[in-house]
Amino acid sequence: MKFKNEKELGFGNKRYQNTVRFLNRDGSVNISRRGLGFENLDLYNWFISSRHSVFYSILLVGYLAVNFIFGSLYYCIGADQFGGIDTSTEFQKFISLFFFSAQTITTLGYGHIYPVGNAASVAAAFESLLGLLAFAIVTGILFGRFSRPRAHLEYSKNLLIAPYGEIKGLMFRISNKKQYELIEAEASVMLSMNDPQSGKRIFLQLPLEISKINFLTLSWTIVHPIDDKSPLYGLSIQDLEKLDMELMILIQAVNDGIAQTVYSRFSYKAHDIVEGAKFRPMKTEPDARGRLQLNVTEVHHFDYVEK
Repeated sequence: MKFKNEKELGFGNKRYQNTVRFLNRDGSVNISRRGLGFENLDLYNWFISSRHSVFYSILLVGYLAVNFIFGSLYYCIGADQFGGIDTSTEFQKFISLFFFSAQTITTLGYGHIYPVGNAASVAAAFESLLGLLAFAIVTGILFGRFSRPRAHLEYSKNLLIAPYGEIKGLMFRISNKKQYELIEAEASVMLSMNDPQSGKRIFLQLPLEISKINFLTLSWTIVHPIDDKSPLYGLSIQDLEKLDMELMILIQAVNDGIAQTVYSRFSYKAHDIVEGAKFRPMKTEPDARGRLQLNVTEVHHFDYVEK
């Protein structure tokens, strides 16, 4: 089988012995770069792109850890270096100094506990400076996370091979998950698989029925016709699994709320394909105000058809 229109996406053309995935389901690139040294560690980008649960867990653990460290430092300096502290038990001393640390690092300073010795004052001054710097950095990262322009799309869980006129079509469906509108949406679909003849990894641009729409308001079913010119023509799902097929999708559109171009990536593997099915129409019902109601989760629903 000879393939045409082969593209190079920066993934190389090596044929891997094991199954690989270039894009994760969440659209992130499944590549870990190593050998660059600690100075090239991109912590800012990692914090910007990490999941919310991971990011906020790190913030909470870091906040507690810093206060525990400074609380321990104040405890080692001595409770007699602080005024207004509860010294009923050793544990209460530490707890009081822990919360004094929390008040100091945020520059809140209730004044109930206050340093009276030089060592305690120097430690508190250093913690205040550290708190100002740390919260300035965290504020910048939070702003970067919330202001990062991106498309929030819901992709159908499965690829379908469905009747398409007199032939068949490979199709998936997307819908906008947010309340803002996407305009001038454009889809690019790249097929990656092993070439059994050349023994290398190939990348092919798949022609689409419609590659661009003006408004992505409800849903969009993106279709690749499987005709005699298609690289998928004559291949079964089992063949695609043997060839380690991956379908990589790039959607770009304009977010009219911020007037910026946003992007979304996704990928499917051969085991995501369902043959002999078609997508079930998504219900749109007007409410009392005349606005159409759309259940985005219906983007996944499909029905089997008779062969």
